[in-house]
Amino acid sequence: MNPFLIVGGYGTVGTQTVKFLRQFRPDLPLALAGRDVRKAQAAAHAIGNAVGVAVDTRRTDLGLPPGLKISGIAVLTNDLSTHPAKYAVREGIPYTSIATQLTHLAPKLAVQIGGRGRSASLLQDTSFAGTLVLAALEVMRRFSSVDRIAIGAVMDEQDLGGPASQSDAEDFGDKAPGFLLAAGEWVQPDAGQGSRSFSLLDGTTYRGESFPSFDVPELAAKSDAPTIRLDFVLAETPGRRATGQPSVEIVYEITGMLADGERAELKAQLSHAGGQTALTGIGVAVGIEALLGLPGTGVVAPGLYLPSTLIDPAHMVRRLEQAGARLRVQTDGTRVQAIGEMPQPRRFSKAR
Repeated sequence: MNPFLIVGGYGTVGTQTVKFLRQFRPDLPLALAGRDVRKAQAAAHAIGNAVGVAVDTRRTDLGLPPGLKISGIAVLTNDLSTHPAKYAVREGIPYTSIATQLTHLAPKLAVQIGGRGRSASLLQDTSFAGTLVLAALEVMRRFSSVDRIAIGAVMDEQDLGGPASQSDAEDFGDKAPGFLLAAGEWVQPDAGQGSRSFSLLDGTTYRGESFPSFDVPELAAKSDAPTIRLDFVLAETPGRRATGQPSVEIVYEITGMLADGERAELKAQLSHAGGQTALTGIGVAVGIEALLGLPGTGVVAPGLYLPSTLIDPAHMVRRLEQAGARLRVQTDGTRVQAIGEMPQPRRFSKAR
């Protein structure tokens, strides 16, 4: 197989992505790329079965060495250029990238839509490269229908990662936050609706703000829930408070109907002691794995995909746990268990 090109492969998220790819797909050859060829070559030498190359996304050929054939492209840098996406379309190879700002999506999305018949393109421009949404869908599997999804995400202000993540954080601080679904209507919340308090499973309370991203629309498309919101906060995380190492914490509160007609609620939390860069790296690694075809699934057909339309949530959760994340569920207000031991959600009165 030709190497998979990772633009930003020696950066903060790129290093995490490569680490997890080596865990999930140790035989996959890689081409680590960036502006500094020496850093790229050093990173490639350190992991083995890889080459380090310079890349220039201002050029239509990306400035790649003559004769280098690649099997796909992942862009993990804060780069608005559409040349990598166009290159993937021309060559008929898979493409993925990460960015949570909606303003960064339009140029390359136009390319991806136009080239969807020639290249498989995965939109991982969601929080933590799709891990947030896929973990939510796995938690929701016991419900026949969902009425409300409320998600609170805590990132540590000392764990903003590389330039792409820092740009996301700057957008969060500079722009009027807000994009949510309320009673079936899309809303840009006012000052009163824009923030919400939520608590982790250990009882720690935070106040987060709604942030416009792909996550809420993707969850709406997959669940038909009429009320969905996602709130972010930059604050001291439980990991840093306990050990000095920033963690990332995502809490899910889900209310809906079970298959037997009873209403129930469930609370869950996804955590990783390695922080948001580790969680994002896992998401990208699983995305690349899926684009290249999981065992028994064959090559992915050309098309435009969201994480939830390409990756099985159960597979993502397995990979998350293999890579050190924890997904725990609470249903009775006190008892907390791993997702694999998931108990029945707390029930309300029988539906009439």
